Amino acid sequence: MTKPLDITALSVRVDAELRAVFGTRDMLLYRMMTYHLGWADRQGGPVPGGPPPRLHGVACLAACQAAGGDMEKAMPAAAAVEMVNCFVEIHDDVQSGRPYRGAREAVWSVWGPAQAINAGDGMHALARLALLRLMERGVSPETAFRATKLLDHAALALCEGRFQDMEAQERLDMPVAAYLKMAEGKSGALLACAMQLGALAAGGGEAVLSAMVACGAKTGIALQVQGDLRELWGDGDGASVAIEVLNKKKLLPVAYALEKAALREKRRIGDIYFKRVLQPDDVAAVRQIVEGLGARDFCEGLVKQHHADALAALSAAGLPEPGVRTMQSFTASLLG
Repeated sequence: MTKPLDITALSVRVDAELRAVFGTRDMLLYRMMTYHLGWADRQGGPVPGGPPPRLHGVACLAACQAAGGDMEKAMPAAAAVEMVNCFVEIHDDVQSGRPYRGAREAVWSVWGPAQAINAGDGMHALARLALLRLMERGVSPETAFRATKLLDHAALALCEGRFQDMEAQERLDMPVAAYLKMAEGKSGALLACAMQLGALAAGGGEAVLSAMVACGAKTGIALQVQGDLRELWGDGDGASVAIEVLNKKKLLPVAYALEKAALREKRRIGDIYFKRVLQPDDVAAVRQIVEGLGARDFCEGLVKQHHADALAALSAAGLPEPGVRTMQSFTASLLG
C-alpha cells in the first residue's frame, strides 16, 4: 500500500527551499514578501508555528515521486511554483480590494496597493531565479531552460484566466464552457505546471509529462468549482457572506443557472447583478434561485467528474500504479 504523503512535512521542506532563495535579502520589499509567506509580522518579527500548507510546491514534489524521481531534485521547482502562487495572491488581493487573506491583513492593506504590486512583481522575478537552482541539483541547463519556459507559460495562462474572470464581472452572461476555460487558466494552469515540473525533474517521458498537465488542469478546475460552492453556500447553513458574489463575480453555480434558467429567473438574477452595490440579502436571493435550478447538484457532480478524469489521465499514460495512488492520495487531500 502506498503511504499517504505528509503534506505538513513536505510543506516544511518547500519552506526551507523558499528561505534559501531569499537568503540575506532584508529591505522592506522582501519583508513584505516574507510577511505574505507567513514568516514575519508587519514589523518583521518572527511568527510562531510552522509554515502554512505549500500546496503548489507539494504538488510538484508529489508528481516527482509519482514519476519515480528524487523529491530533493525538484525542490527548486517546488519553491518557484509556490512563489508564483504568492505573486498571484498578492495581486488578487489588490484587484479585489480584499483587506484580509485568512486571519491576517493583506499586503496591500498594510503597505498600500502600489507597494503590494511591487512585492508581487518581485515575488514573480524571484520565482524565475529559484527555478535556475535546478542546475545546482544536477539538472541539465537544457532542462532548466525548459522548466523556465513552462513556468512562464503557466504564469501567462494565469493572467489570462484572471483577466477573463474580471471581465465577466462586467456582463451578465458567462456560458459554462467559457467558465471552465477560465478556470483552467485561473486555477488549473499553475497546478498543472507544478506537476509537470515535478515529473520533468524526475526525468519522466513526454507521455507522463502530458498526463501530469491533464491531472493538474482537471484538479485545478475541480478546486475552482469546489471553491465556488463554498463561497456561495459556506458550511451549509446559508450564513456565509459570499464576498465574491457581493463583488459580482460569476461563480459557476450562477453561470449554470443563467444558462439553464427561464426568462423569469434570468430577470431575477439580472435585477440583482445590475444593482450598483449588492447587499447580503441579495446573496441569499441568489442562493435560492440557483439552488432551485439544480446548480448545486450540477457543480458537485462536476467536481467528482474532473477529479476522476485527472486520475484517468495518469493511468492512460502508463504511470505505474504506485505513482497513480500517490497522486490519488494527494489530489483527494486537496479536494477533501
